[in-house]
Amino acid sequence: MAVKDQIAATLSRGEAARAGVLTADQAQEVITTNSRKQYGFTRKQVPQGLPTEPKLYIFSVSEYGSTVDEEGMSDGAGIVSLGPGFRQFEVFRCPDGDDYGDACVIDPIHFFEEAKVDVTEHTFHSGQQIADAIMQIGPGMAAALDRRNVGWFVSKTKVPTDKEIEKAVEIFTAQCQRLVREADSYYARNQLNEINETHRRAAKYLKQKKAWLSIEHKMIDCPGCGEPVREGIIWHGPANVCGFIFNQEEYNKHFMQAKK
Repeated sequence: MAVKDQIAATLSRGEAARAGVLTADQAQEVITTNSRKQYGFTRKQVPQGLPTEPKLYIFSVSEYGSTVDEEGMSDGAGIVSLGPGFRQFEVFRCPDGDDYGDACVIDPIHFFEEAKVDVTEHTFHSGQQIADAIMQIGPGMAAALDRRNVGWFVSKTKVPTDKEIEKAVEIFTAQCQRLVREADSYYARNQLNEINETHRRAAKYLKQKKAWLSIEHKMIDCPGCGEPVREGIIWHGPANVCGFIFNQEEYNKHFMQAKK
């Protein structure tokens, strides 16, 4: 207990009043009055003594998430905002050589504060609801936004189990393999602008060396349309409204079979 709190706790009611020490009820009244003056509405206080267990924990097995430097400063890459009325949450990347990053801790009870006319109200949300919102899973969530695809997972323990880690790695690895195949297809069709950071991170995680990891390529003019294209491509794909075939044999091998 702080020194000033110890002093206040030893005062009688009369001494406390003369010293200007407020009781809990008096403090609440002052907060309400000041809030009404400052904001134009009354802010209700969150109930005290709420349970703090059981917590949930979100971890990352990938480089997706915040990086913390030697001075303890975060780059904020893993900050998740659920909107006005909620505090921000932060998921931390997995350091090189580790199995998972630091935990994003989620308490079992959360209150969403919103103004209704001249007073604020708090709407209850469970820790599981918050975790689902951060992970972007559950009813109404698009599968493409599922944060398990970037290596994040939820655990009920502050030290995740081996099974949880293995499952997270399995899901993220499958997603990385899909992204690498997608980037290979873009590269073959000279759609280099479609290859983005998610594809490059996937190749890095899988430790695959790909020509499309570097954007520096020798360019030539396409005989079909005159547009600059990467030298050595098989086909100036239909997405470019051209379709000129540079290598018929490779085209038949890679694209004609896919169409059958």
